[in-house]
Amino acid sequence: MSVFKLRNIAWVLAASAALCLHGQTSPDTYWVPFTDKENTPFSLDQPEQFLSARAIQRRTTQGIGYDQLDLPVDPAYITAVLNTGEVDLLNQSKWFNGITIRTTDLDALSAIQSLGFVNALQPTGVSMAGQSRQPKFLELAPVLDRDGEPELYGTAFRQIEMLNGHQLHAIQAKGQGMLIGVLDSGFLGVDSAIAFQSLRDRDGIVLTRDLVRHDGDVFDDHYHGRSVLSCMAADLDGVILGTAPGADYVLIRTENAESEYPVEEDNWIAGAELADSIGCDVLNTSLGYTTFDDSTMDHTYAQLDGQTLRISIAARIAVQKGMIPVHSAGNSGTSEWRYIGAPADAIDILAVGAVGDVENSAPWSSRGPSADGRVKPDVCAMGWGSIVLRENVDSIVAANGTSFASPILAGLVACLWQLHPNNTAPEVMTAVRQSASFYTAPSDSLGYGVPDFALAHTILLATSIRSTTDQGTLHMYPLPFTDQLNIAFRDPVAGPLQLTLLDLAGRTVWSGSQAPTGNRLQVGGLGEMAEGLYVLQLTDQQGTVLTRSVIKAR
Repeated sequence: MSVFKLRNIAWVLAASAALCLHGQTSPDTYWVPFTDKENTPFSLDQPEQFLSARAIQRRTTQGIGYDQLDLPVDPAYITAVLNTGEVDLLNQSKWFNGITIRTTDLDALSAIQSLGFVNALQPTGVSMAGQSRQPKFLELAPVLDRDGEPELYGTAFRQIEMLNGHQLHAIQAKGQGMLIGVLDSGFLGVDSAIAFQSLRDRDGIVLTRDLVRHDGDVFDDHYHGRSVLSCMAADLDGVILGTAPGADYVLIRTENAESEYPVEEDNWIAGAELADSIGCDVLNTSLGYTTFDDSTMDHTYAQLDGQTLRISIAARIAVQKGMIPVHSAGNSGTSEWRYIGAPADAIDILAVGAVGDVENSAPWSSRGPSADGRVKPDVCAMGWGSIVLRENVDSIVAANGTSFASPILAGLVACLWQLHPNNTAPEVMTAVRQSASFYTAPSDSLGYGVPDFALAHTILLATSIRSTTDQGTLHMYPLPFTDQLNIAFRDPVAGPLQLTLLDLAGRTVWSGSQAPTGNRLQVGGLGEMAEGLYVLQLTDQQGTVLTRSVIKAR
């Protein structure tokens, strides 16, 4: 056995003893990393062994291949660890090639560390701890009366309208065909609440999994996930409508609301991998980690660089596997910590801060930047007075927290991606950032600002048109136009052309027939059109159609 391993065994045992001497609870959960996957029975040539057909299709659509991270942990290694003594398997991670175990058997810990395929053990927490020393979630607030809002959404209208999400709903993009993974603390009463009746009736909850207690029931643990889910999936007529009421959901419990330890981060990693294997498109995580009930396990701000903590690295891997992770930034803006937590620091994900109903930054919303200077939060949504489903009953409450800003936005990300299924996860996230109110001047409190999902749709639509049309055929000016649009063709065009302007819902807003003069065409009388992005279609006498995106200004 190496000197390093001997020292590590001694450290693990000494740490457990020291915690007991100082009145702290000795850890009983451990991260056990393995050295390799050389003898795994799984093959990259047979991804159906470890990925669903939906997950494989998601990869194929985005041109994503398979690598060693996809191969499951070697089951022989797991068996060898469990055979060392009184050891329970909690979760496993193929992305990090290791397992989470629970044991108080010090002899077993020593035997595990001596196994040749095991790297350094790491204590990660206490599985059955008492009440946490710190508040896990912000308190709910009284409901505020709001008048003049559409009956469909009830009091929840403002949190959707702010993001122009209702415009996606108006063109029937409500998340149909999308699969959203929700990683949270529990989903108390979701199996019986009237607000989720339509979701249950259409079998929209496709899988549930408890990765904390492994008791098979996520519906009897904690209210937080229920409130989070309501921001996306609730449908209570005239009271609340979520941002993605047509999507399907995977509900995964990774958070123990009674304590705070790093083991919950490893639970999250296992949950993200499960979501990947099932084929989730979007992940919502209204959780974050900074300090713990055992202060020796605390993170530091310097670690929040997206490349240090396992959970943050895993969030980026999720993107590389074709998913869009949406994470709450955190509620530490007025605390000594102040900054975002993990995994909001992850690279190339959407970390969401909170604003009020007039788009003012919530004072407690966690600030950026990340430790390596990247813009954080990425974007913001309404998390200060968000309308969510109340605990235990089918009525609403105004809730504070980036916990609710995140799912409000995540649901609309799913609706947006529904409209652009051939775009990659990074392309969709880029469009969301580019649509935001302060994209050219981001700040530490708002990031790039509040996104406009109608504009994000426009950005992706325009990108699609540019990528599929011969750009050398014609030139249009000025762009944006006001009341007149000039078209110059590369070559002279004979005969009249049929011109049609379509809005983003595909409706014709203007049409006409006109013959070019040589290779030029001047289209007037457009001043009464509303500002925004349109699609111009030109059809010649042979039926050839050319399309361009055009922008109308005031």
